[in-house]
Amino acid sequence: MQFFITIFKNLLGYDGLILLLALGNGFYCLPKLKHTTALLEHGLKPTIYVPIQQIILMIHPSNKSELDLHKLRKLKESETKQYHRFASITNMFPLMGILGTIISLLRLASLSNDSIMFNFTTALTSTFWGLVCAIVFKAIDGTIYPKIALNDDSFNLLINRIDQYTSKGDADEAKNIS
Repeated sequence: MQFFITIFKNLLGYDGLILLLALGNGFYCLPKLKHTTALLEHGLKPTIYVPIQQIILMIHPSNKSELDLHKLRKLKESETKQYHRFASITNMFPLMGILGTIISLLRLASLSNDSIMFNFTTALTSTFWGLVCAIVFKAIDGTIYPKIALNDDSFNLLINRIDQYTSKGDADEAKNIS
């Protein structure tokens, strides 16, 4: 019973901060990241295997911006920002666990047996929660990052194809003029 009381007291302290950060990362940052990634993937999907002439027609203003490059760029920027926020929070978990351990061990200055046991348990639980959260979110990161990398490759491919087509078209026009 004393074990559960100690765990509960720790959750009201530094361990609670770790778990609140985990809840924010899991229920706020992660869903926003997944949503933006899905929107970008949906916007890029029809452009990957389409001939460049059709892509240019999709971009043309008379086509009511069927392919909006500005929107895709904003989605890409948003995806990058949200991923870095998610990854930064994920990387903070082990550090927060270590910090909680150090804070708890620094309190060992008072030499009563109960105080030593409580602070040592607090040190271990903060390390535990920091590592558990880091492991869980790193596993989630491993499933999300490939989609982000694929979106990045697809976006760069689209922009490069458009650049090559337009620069080639400009060179051909210059030859015809002279």
